[in-house]
Amino acid sequence: MTGARNVRGGLLLLALGLLAGLGMSLYAFKPMVPVPESLARYDDLPRRLFRLAHIAAVMLPLINIVLGGWLDRLFLPARAKQGVSWLLLLGGIGLPATLSAEGLFPTLIPLHLSAIPAIAFAGGVVLAAAGAFRMTFPEEVAHDVRGEGVRDRASALQESRRA
Repeated sequence: MTGARNVRGGLLLLALGLLAGLGMSLYAFKPMVPVPESLARYDDLPRRLFRLAHIAAVMLPLINIVLGGWLDRLFLPARAKQGVSWLLLLGGIGLPATLSAEGLFPTLIPLHLSAIPAIAFAGGVVLAAAGAFRMTFPEEVAHDVRGEGVRDRASALQESRRA
């Protein structure tokens, strides 16, 4: 089960992201520990990159958890599902790591290291969306806000071709 890897990995990464946030709180406002030199000024780009890394370390694992539950059901070939799984996980690991590295070592900023995992993660989400667009959702999922059942796009398209 490909999606289970993303749920497990997402939960682990989420825990690490929250722990990183607790670590950041040690110097964020009233420093209990010395602030790293590159993060000394609150509004400078390195510190903003470090905060963005923390946001990515929480949100990308949550997206992995949500998509992991659907990944095995997507209308994609098995190899594409594997690819989506790895793109999401590697992006979820790589983006916070590279943003943190750029924040701690500002000389890395011009290399745009964080672009690679950001593009990988976005690519995984786009592929998952393409697979979801082509699939038929179960009746309990495919409903409108009033709770009435609705047809998915594939069924509507098939019916329009018959007419």
